[in-house]
Amino acid sequence: MLQTVGVGIGGLAVSGFAGEVATAKTGCARGPFERTYEPGTVNVGQIRAGQAREDAPSPSIDPASPRSGAADGEGEQPPRLAAQESNVGEEGPLTIRTEYDGVNSLETRGGVPSDSQVAAGNGQLVHALNRNVAIYNKQSGRREQFFRLESLWEPVIEEPEGGFVFGTPFVFDPRARYDRNADRFVLCATQFQFGLTTDGERIDREDLEEAAREDGELDTSDISRPPKGWFLVAVSATSNPNGEWYVYRVPPEDASGVDNEGLVDYPTLGFDRDAVYMTQNFFGTTKFEVTMVTMDKAAMYAGETVTAYHFDRMNDPDSDGITFTVHPGQQPFSGGSDGTFYLANSDFPVPFPGPAETLTLWELTDPVDEPTLECFTLDVDPYVYPSPARQPETDSLVDTLGTRLMNVDFNDGSVWAAHSTAVDWNGDGRPVAAIRWYEIDARSRSVVQSGTYGEPGTSYFMPTVGSGGDATVIAHNVSGPDTFPRMDVAGRTADFTPGRLEDGIVVESGESKYNALSGPVERWGDYNGVSVDPASGRFWTVSQYSPDIDIPVEEDERDPYFTRIAEVYFEEATGGGNGQSDS
Repeated sequence: MLQTVGVGIGGLAVSGFAGEVATAKTGCARGPFERTYEPGTVNVGQIRAGQAREDAPSPSIDPASPRSGAADGEGEQPPRLAAQESNVGEEGPLTIRTEYDGVNSLETRGGVPSDSQVAAGNGQLVHALNRNVAIYNKQSGRREQFFRLESLWEPVIEEPEGGFVFGTPFVFDPRARYDRNADRFVLCATQFQFGLTTDGERIDREDLEEAAREDGELDTSDISRPPKGWFLVAVSATSNPNGEWYVYRVPPEDASGVDNEGLVDYPTLGFDRDAVYMTQNFFGTTKFEVTMVTMDKAAMYAGETVTAYHFDRMNDPDSDGITFTVHPGQQPFSGGSDGTFYLANSDFPVPFPGPAETLTLWELTDPVDEPTLECFTLDVDPYVYPSPARQPETDSLVDTLGTRLMNVDFNDGSVWAAHSTAVDWNGDGRPVAAIRWYEIDARSRSVVQSGTYGEPGTSYFMPTVGSGGDATVIAHNVSGPDTFPRMDVAGRTADFTPGRLEDGIVVESGESKYNALSGPVERWGDYNGVSVDPASGRFWTVSQYSPDIDIPVEEDERDPYFTRIAEVYFEEATGGGNGQSDS
């Protein structure tokens, strides 16, 4: 195994830190713009469970993420970096305690990719994915409820003139969280309303994609109804997800000054003591940008009218590329009116495929009254956009999701995040995707440790981080010429060697090739889920894998994915449940 190399600061090994503390940048965003939003109420226990399937378009686009058909980095030359080789298969302290299958794509309605999320409460577990929500008894795995995403926000979704293009609202890209401080479940998603021309033709996401790539605009002379996008956010009224929820749509259609003509894509979700935060990649008819909103948590959790503050045009002027997919942290015990809330993003490398050498740390203060947003550029080891992953028995490749962060978690003063990068293990010009992870000290705004983790010839990708107590885990996927797409979890405890992951385990092996959309690059996952158990501090994880079902691409039926929910923990680690302090 190779060891990540770094220098020492404060007793910790450092990788990817240039020795300078980041300084605040001005002009990072425009705003805030104050708005208010009215709630609706839904009783989840009264929603009729539905498992009907229907044809629908793939729910996610990614205009800023080109997908090469070249396998595993052919023709790309990323910098050769010291990296840790996977220790899957070796005996170690990371253990699976409880596991069961979640929702699979045979039950969903056009839900490719899965966008699989998990939120663990005290008795129930919520599994959200494209385009459904399931509620399970956390320990037994018995499913208690299963319904369509749009059912949750039915009171606040208005039917447009001319009706919905597919007969129902198009709701996708869910995020699911559990607020351990308030014992509430929080969900968000996107509603996209397809535009129409005067001839009744649909203005699709592909039109917005092309406009964003060309930095142009749609021809609006023939548009009778512009495409629009909304945040949808919901919070359970109690710790029981089978009861009432308060639901909101942001912004409303008549929100003066907040432009939602375009596509709200890849929403993210976080919170601190006082506010709920959402960001989005926004593909408007004339622009591509990142926007965010802060929402008063006390009012939202009471089901009252919520005051919110919008920021748009989020951009780090010192980044190595496009500011893209900014993730808010999970810090229920800190931040708010008398603290700092943290967000972070990696760069979309320009010129493509990189390398890029910076992350951006965002700091927001006083979110409920007078929010202030600043950005800080952090120097890190170079990273390169990885190519799709191979899989056995097919030329079809699996999307590794590029260099975007998958999420941000906050634990005891540290910001944790991870993304994929290309690593040329053998120096032969055939790099594969590997995991790059970071621990950022929030107070000093410095990367105190990072590591690169993977395996020669095999791709490791889509890393999602959870940190609590003395442990940190990374749920991710693995695929290669000898490995069907599978679900893994790796992680470390606080006292382990800096810059290294302590142990890795296979949660669920893939059993067949995955050809859901006939290639050449298969959409996969888009993100995984990790949730810290509020009682035990153990970690609940979810991801997708390819089951022993292989449907030929010429058939009308899609090749399915399954999802797996697993409770994992380190045997000697101290848990980070409701007693955890984020300060």
